Amino acid sequence: MKLTSYLMLLMLFAFNNISAQSAFPVILSNPMDYDTIIETEPNFIWQTNITALQTDPRYSQRYVLCELEENQLKGEAISANIPILVLEDYQNTMYSYSSTTTLLEQGHTYVWQVSILFNNLVVDQSEPYQFTILKPKEPSPVFYPVAFKNEGQMLSIIDNKIGLVTDETGSLNLKVNITKAGAIVRTVHLNELLNGEMKTDEMSEYKGTKRFFVINLKELDLEKGTYKVNWALKPKRQYTFNFTIEK
Repeated sequence: MKLTSYLMLLMLFAFNNISAQSAFPVILSNPMDYDTIIETEPNFIWQTNITALQTDPRYSQRYVLCELEENQLKGEAISANIPILVLEDYQNTMYSYSSTTTLLEQGHTYVWQVSILFNNLVVDQSEPYQFTILKPKEPSPVFYPVAFKNEGQMLSIIDNKIGLVTDETGSLNLKVNITKAGAIVRTVHLNELLNGEMKTDEMSEYKGTKRFFVINLKELDLEKGTYKVNWALKPKRQYTFNFTIEK
């Protein structure tokens, strides 16, 4: 028998012998595969023969967590992506993630896997599981009807937004002036809600029966106080309302 063939047989025998010694099937249980969770610091839980692992120093356990990129397979992510976290020689079947490592982000998908090693050679391995951290939807503003007979009313702010709805037809001007104590402090354009998306234009040509608009206060950096908004939708059609910043 040639030496190379003999060595290959020895290696195969050694690997099979190690595999026969291994009785540590690894089953991931939390988060489950394709789970959507809300926690950014989840508890990872799995099952294996932890008692035997802790009593035989030849065995060790490795935990790997990485991010799953778009159009990427789970196994590809585990083997190719830079891990967010690797735990070598880990002696437990639960790990509580801490953001002091790397912050897990809402709306992102991650893959995790646990392996059993015998003298640093993988002999058992869980399936890679993926999970997504839920990104909450932004609260929708309350849409107040544009009522010209009630100009100057106080409107509530929801998530830094004020919503307006009107059945005015034709072309509408979307520029508004925000004043405080009679002086203009900001001039901005309303966002128009069309088919679930926010559009920002100087004029609206939408021909629907109801038209929804939002004024976004988040980036205006307004000081505490009461403000008035003046919206000249059309010539001779001006609407005003008030709001209060309480920060």
